[in-house]
Amino acid sequence: MDKIVICEKCGAMVQVLIDCTCENCGIKCCGEKMKEISAEEAKKILAK
Repeated sequence: MDKIVICEKCGAMVQVLIDCTCENCGIKCCGEKMKEISAEEAKKILAK
């Protein structure tokens, strides 16, 4: 299942196809780790 992450600073959103399995790893934006959101949350943001 795909994972969606968002940057809490700039609002950039990424759909992760294959996630990293390294310890303490993750996609970063604006120098910080991006937050995982649900597909429903992503749809609400895109509808704005």
